[in-house]
Amino acid sequence: MEIINKMKKREEKQWHLGDVVEEEEGHKAMIVKDNEGDYVLMDIDPDCANAFQVSEFFECSSSLKRLRELSYNWHKVNAKLVIE
Repeated sequence: MEIINKMKKREEKQWHLGDVVEEEEGHKAMIVKDNEGDYVLMDIDPDCANAFQVSEFFECSSSLKRLRELSYNWHKVNAKLVIE
């Protein structure tokens, strides 16, 4: 698997289910819903031990707006997920 960052600007836009976000240190996550129906960030960094898991390290919320507020150090990126 390869993650290609196609970001042109770091402008913040509204978050949506399936968007890829990135924090200052370069870790990437995808916005997904957990088993309870809450929005949460799922780590998609292939070099991370917790990749493709929803972990307790990430905040969760019943709304995308609140998730964005709780995850203030993450920003949306224009990325394409390529699975080989």
